[in-house]
Amino acid sequence: MYSFRRTRRASLFAFTLCALAATAAQAEDVDTSRPYVAAGADSGADASPSPTALSSEDRLSYTTAFDALRRGDLELARASARQAKDRVLLGQVEFERLFHPSHVATYDELAAWLETYSDLPMAERVYTLAMRRLPDGAAEPKRPGGLLTRTWASLTSSGSGSGDGGVNDPAKAARVALNNDDLAGAYTMGQQIGDWWTAGLAAWRMEQHADAFRAFEHVAQDPTEDPWVRSGGAFWAARAAGQSGRQDRVTEYLRQAARWPATFYGQIALRQLGEEPVIENQGPRPYEATLQRASFTPEPIGVDTRALNAFIRSDEDARRTVALYEVGRRNDAEQAARNGLRAASGDSAARQMWVGLYRLVAPGRAAQSEASRIDAVRYPMPDLQPMGGFTIERALVYAIARKETDFNANARSGAGAYGLMQVMPTTAAHMTGDQGYVRTPQRLLDPAVNMKLGQDYVNRLFQIESFQGDLLKAVASYNAGPGPMLAAIRKLGADADPLLLIETIDVPQAREYVEKVVAAYWIYQRMMGGPVKTLDAVASGARAVPIRLDYVAPPPAPLQVAEAVLGGGSR
Repeated sequence: MYSFRRTRRASLFAFTLCALAATAAQAEDVDTSRPYVAAGADSGADASPSPTALSSEDRLSYTTAFDALRRGDLELARASARQAKDRVLLGQVEFERLFHPSHVATYDELAAWLETYSDLPMAERVYTLAMRRLPDGAAEPKRPGGLLTRTWASLTSSGSGSGDGGVNDPAKAARVALNNDDLAGAYTMGQQIGDWWTAGLAAWRMEQHADAFRAFEHVAQDPTEDPWVRSGGAFWAARAAGQSGRQDRVTEYLRQAARWPATFYGQIALRQLGEEPVIENQGPRPYEATLQRASFTPEPIGVDTRALNAFIRSDEDARRTVALYEVGRRNDAEQAARNGLRAASGDSAARQMWVGLYRLVAPGRAAQSEASRIDAVRYPMPDLQPMGGFTIERALVYAIARKETDFNANARSGAGAYGLMQVMPTTAAHMTGDQGYVRTPQRLLDPAVNMKLGQDYVNRLFQIESFQGDLLKAVASYNAGPGPMLAAIRKLGADADPLLLIETIDVPQAREYVEKVVAAYWIYQRMMGGPVKTLDAVASGARAVPIRLDYVAPPPAPLQVAEAVLGGGSR
């Protein structure tokens, strides 16, 4: 999986943040002969180089060990790692040796690893395998002592759990509590385990808007989060700021959400700011951007480098993160920084340090995101027509096909769906009364047939009484069925905030689906010169977002025009 490039031994010198950014744009290989440096802080901060986590000798020992693991030489890997005086990465090397495809780890080996390294993130995996290989009569191995295990134990012992006896995954505990309407429990658990999104939603539903703002602010400022999530966090932080009397922060967070104009919440934020995104590489299309372009610039690390240096020296997990980066394990260093940030969820000072450290080991991650720009190349418009023509907006059909299969007419899913819009044979048979779709599902690979049935299904969703033609409700139901959305409506009421309805759906896939499809729909509408009044409705806080807002009647046929003219002349 990993490859390492040996470089000429050079004297130690400091990397600048620009050099780190250039490194991030390369492949997994990094220059392992240079030290890690905490440069590029805000102006006025000390730009002195950070201490290296490893000596040059130890760096060579670990680099050799990881290279040996890649080649399958497990004995050399162990021997090289044990030559290092600093044991900060020995647990990582031993873990990869135990789980190497050519090695079958014994219970004794796994138990011995847990005795020393039970606090490492991979301890849960080691413990699970050790329990499967536990000999009869043997004592159980040492349990993992990581963040989630400790947090879950403290929550359940204090009676703060969600009440769902079937829940045994602490990472999902806050969301389960929210789904069960245990809002106080969801907020508490979200804080404890760093699930700030769920904590924010729980606080919002309890009308504790100041708490919701702080929670969503965590999401917006978390550089390890996906830009779609960060954009949503920033938008909800702006909403919560407005509801908690912090009007001075509303525009700030709307602008942060708008840094990712390809996202669902980014487009809503731009609309509220009165701005339009630029669509790049569009060519001679009907749509033109006339207002300010939303641009993306990489974030500074945002911490004083002297403080970061001291933090790295004093925190073993931070030092391990730096060491992983030094030996070329960039992805592992990034994940270690994510884990550290999550573990520091309740400590604002430590969290700030981890944010700065993450931005250094993963420079430019957000800047590289496709969400930071709208490129027309990523929104293809093939010349496709459903049998019988379009009965809903072409942009919506394209947005669904793009999300479902990226316009692959021959796509087949493991669940049994076929074609461009992933139509199930049983659904096709039910809608048409033709059981031939079940017997010969290959018929659904015809794009014209598939698109007709796909849009027919969308029309059926629009006609559900509780949906009343609502764009968001129908799209959320295309992939997961109407059940989850109907359950959310029953929970919050028919007149509920549509954005809160989306976030209340208890199927994560459906929540992501509606945001990705509707965001693409609005982009396609712009590219095709159509209106985006549904976006206006969402941005204005409307309780209903009917698709008819974007409907444009087709121009009359030439014969109809002639008849109208002649008829007018005769009167």
